[in-house]
Amino acid sequence: MNIGRALNTAAHVCFRLWCTLVAYALLAQFRQSHLAAAVANPERDPIDQPFRRAPMAESSRSIVIPLATNLHLAFDAHLLRTHTVWTGAGLNLLGPPYTGQKSPFLCNFNGQTLWGNPPVFPWRIGRRAQKDQFQRPESARFKGTSTKGGAVTLMYELAMQEGKAVRIFEAPRREMIGNMAAVVRRFQIGPCDQDLFYLANAAMNQAWLLGDLKSAMTVQLNAGYLTLILRGNGPLEWQPSQQEVDYPVLLQAEKDGKGPDSAVKTNRVVGMESRAWLRIPPHTKELAFEVVTLASPERIASITLNRTAGATVAPANLSSVTSAEKDSEAPGAKVFAGDAAAARRESGDEFYRIEHFPLPREIDLLVGGMDWLGNGDLAVCTWPGEVYLVQNAQGPVERAAYRRFGRGLNEPLGLKVVNDRIYVAQKCELTRLTDTDGNGEADLYETINADWGFTGNYHSFTFGPAVDRNNDFYLFLAGQHGRWDVPYVGWCVRIAANDHKLEGFCSGLRAPNGWASFGPDQDFFVTDNQGEWIGACKLNYLQRGKFYGFPASYPAPEADYLHPKNFQPPALWFPRRLAPSASGIAVITDDRLGPFQGQMLVGDFQNSIVMRVAMEKVNGEWQGAVWPFAKGFAGAVNRLSMGPDGKLYVGGCKRAWSTAAPMEYSLERVGFTGWRPFEVKEVHAKRDGFELIFTEPVDAATGTNTEHYAVSQFTYEYSGSYGSPEIDHDGGKNSATPIEVAQAALSTERKRVSLSLKGWRAGYVTAVRMVGVMSAAGRGLWHDTFYYTLNHVPE
Repeated sequence: MNIGRALNTAAHVCFRLWCTLVAYALLAQFRQSHLAAAVANPERDPIDQPFRRAPMAESSRSIVIPLATNLHLAFDAHLLRTHTVWTGAGLNLLGPPYTGQKSPFLCNFNGQTLWGNPPVFPWRIGRRAQKDQFQRPESARFKGTSTKGGAVTLMYELAMQEGKAVRIFEAPRREMIGNMAAVVRRFQIGPCDQDLFYLANAAMNQAWLLGDLKSAMTVQLNAGYLTLILRGNGPLEWQPSQQEVDYPVLLQAEKDGKGPDSAVKTNRVVGMESRAWLRIPPHTKELAFEVVTLASPERIASITLNRTAGATVAPANLSSVTSAEKDSEAPGAKVFAGDAAAARRESGDEFYRIEHFPLPREIDLLVGGMDWLGNGDLAVCTWPGEVYLVQNAQGPVERAAYRRFGRGLNEPLGLKVVNDRIYVAQKCELTRLTDTDGNGEADLYETINADWGFTGNYHSFTFGPAVDRNNDFYLFLAGQHGRWDVPYVGWCVRIAANDHKLEGFCSGLRAPNGWASFGPDQDFFVTDNQGEWIGACKLNYLQRGKFYGFPASYPAPEADYLHPKNFQPPALWFPRRLAPSASGIAVITDDRLGPFQGQMLVGDFQNSIVMRVAMEKVNGEWQGAVWPFAKGFAGAVNRLSMGPDGKLYVGGCKRAWSTAAPMEYSLERVGFTGWRPFEVKEVHAKRDGFELIFTEPVDAATGTNTEHYAVSQFTYEYSGSYGSPEIDHDGGKNSATPIEVAQAALSTERKRVSLSLKGWRAGYVTAVRMVGVMSAAGRGLWHDTFYYTLNHVPE
């Protein structure tokens, strides 16, 4: 197929049908995005999927609803408008989880646009404003999506005075009128004591015409007609308007026609524009009505208009959409069994055994988040946008079953269970998933908050959520490939539990792909990945108002974005040889995983390993040491979670970024064999060196011989270059400064070795290698090297 020719044909048909300057501007830009984003055989959602959250050029927060196999509607969840209706194949899913490529990342389609709406907020309270609103007012809020009863309902509200709000539920569907497919938007509106005005459609140059039937309006186009038909029992009325306009159309785009950076392309719409406003008078009860939009080559006959307008509209019942009520007719959730042919032998070593779950062949389980439900099921969200409940997850791996709980999400990379409710961090919002009809699958996707900027860039990841003791949520927004004018890029944001309002907590995050609360005060830690302004992967202890190194967007000052200043040192640096791509974090809560209770485990995506981290507070600040812990995973280690059974669960994925792992995705379980390794368990900084605490008694001869200890120090430079070489005390690159070990003293119980060091400095990573140090039983160390980040020497 000649894609360019098909796109030109599609654009020509759209121009003839719509014939407006605004649509022409949009489509001309959209045609460019199609050509730039051509992908052979793009992935599309199955025909039974109710909706898809995805970034498109017209709106990065689009919700695409298949009204039929060949008719699709795209809703802008930011401006609360239908931005595009098209006929043809469904949405092309683009970006790393679908194509394995970082660009193109804005989703598009190959069909023909039927109609769309200008990029203005379509609702007014009290009176029609003369000035367009190109940003959603703070008084309006998208509340979520429901799929209950087989209908996709878009839920939002408009705030009024005295703390009141009017709820609006909009449910689009297809309806056949003769042999023509019409789009029907069903509205249910809560009580409202003021006039409401809704902009249903707009057109350039031609006026909307009211015929004998006052509930219908038509606008003539070059190649046909666009007809609006209002039906319902309320005293509603069309109020068409015509005005001279001059406004921008902003489209999300990929810089220079391709990734990795985002850009905004601007077109202007100038001329006479006709708008179809609907007046909704004050009402004390819930109100229901429908707007039918039909594009046709000929003018619709009066008899057809009357018949369509006279169709019965079901009464409003907003509570039925969100209330918990068992529906015996709702189709049950799909449950998948593991593929026996995918079984793998256990891996690991004599201390830790790794079991590999054989995953269903129907699922791409690229794990983006994991947490535990009260019944022992493991909730998992996947990078392509699905949520599964792993039943019998703590039993034999081959007996686990995978129940689908949600789908259609926008690249979720974190999941948290709070009070047995599932919360998911999508790229575009924090979402709560609920099964209200009792069929085992979520039908209510509530938007908790979406008040940060989002361009749709492939790297605009949202990680989290973490939850504090007050049940406030924290999200960690990637800063890589951001722009200063896009709010909160590179920030940790806090979302209050009581009113769900968002505020900035701290900034300077590049790719914070792991998070955990740790310590007696449940302090928040995140991993961050090396790159520009981040010399190596690191573990940050997050504190309010601190800056962690990567240029952060508004509300940080623009000058700091262009020329970032000194940053808060991390609690721990991960040397590149150990961790080039640090990922998820888990905290060992008891001794069922061996002798390391109270310590962290941290994954690395690229090396596909799990590391162990022992932290301590020195002079009021966290710092600590890191060791290797486990290897032999089938998938790139992305998420870690301690199970109720005391075992470590590891979720993996591999697309677009390189990794040593052989499998595209994985779910694995690490258990302690009971055989204790000989290992340095803890490291404590002292004024003159380190105290090493071992898991087993140390052989006195080897443990006190300073020749068996090699110590060196290095740091990383802070610059806009990608990563950093190791820097010694004198500024030498790819170099470390040797540190003299003056003494190695063994404690009486022979589990502690005190190293006296000369020439060491605060502000450096201290590498300690122990070659030949043996246990009293004659065993060698499990790992002979650790790296301690010495931010402070104890006072």
